[in-house]
Amino acid sequence: MAENPFENIGREFRQAIEDHAGLFREEMERIREQMHGAMEQMKVEMERVGGELQRAMKEFHGDAPSPPDWFGDRVKADRASRSSGRKRPRRKPPGGEPAPVKPRPKPKPLVDGAEAPIE
Repeated sequence: MAENPFENIGREFRQAIEDHAGLFREEMERIREQMHGAMEQMKVEMERVGGELQRAMKEFHGDAPSPPDWFGDRVKADRASRSSGRKRPRRKPPGGEPAPVKPRPKPKPLVDGAEAPIE
């Protein structure tokens, strides 16, 4: 019994793990190459779409009329009325005064080695 009875099984298991790890690495490299091609294609497409969006926004903003002045005047008046610098006081919660609470009795220290009562 000097030899470990599981030594052969352990060796086979380690070899199977190494084989599986090699296959896994190969598969991950293949997927990485596919993803790289797809990412490059996506970047090109995003640049094209971004350019189209920029052109469309320039056309839209160029044709849009300016907003009427009455709206801008109203916003300025609202901001001026709010900027007084003072905050409103907090509202008091409903219910009036809180009910008084009876204080807890203070425990008396044990004297002459007495034990605490069990309730």
